[in-house]
Amino acid sequence: MNLDIYYDKECPFCKQYAKLMALKKNHNVSIKNAREYKSKIIEFNNLGFNINEGLIVVCEEKIYHGSDAVIFLDKLDKTGIKISLYDNILFKKVLYPIVKFIRYILLKILGKNPNIL
Repeated sequence: MNLDIYYDKECPFCKQYAKLMALKKNHNVSIKNAREYKSKIIEFNNLGFNINEGLIVVCEEKIYHGSDAVIFLDKLDKTGIKISLYDNILFKKVLYPIVKFIRYILLKILGKNPNIL
């Protein structure tokens, strides 16, 4: 399975998540810094997927975004004991928005632009 993962390399959370992905062992994974793929990010944006609101995963021409992308990747990861902490309403509606807010603040504190586009 081919996966293209677009994330913000400037974001410490995103960078660590991308490093931790063990999906490379079982899938053809391409991890891309969204800041280096502006034209593709504009295409996603035109389709309603805002990279500033969360990472984007493309798999077999299907697009996953934000918390749905995290859930999708979590389900693909076959390492260890699987107890999904992500595929629930608490993660989608509360925890993920909190992480996005912390990302925004952290990037501001680090002097980085939190918006890719």
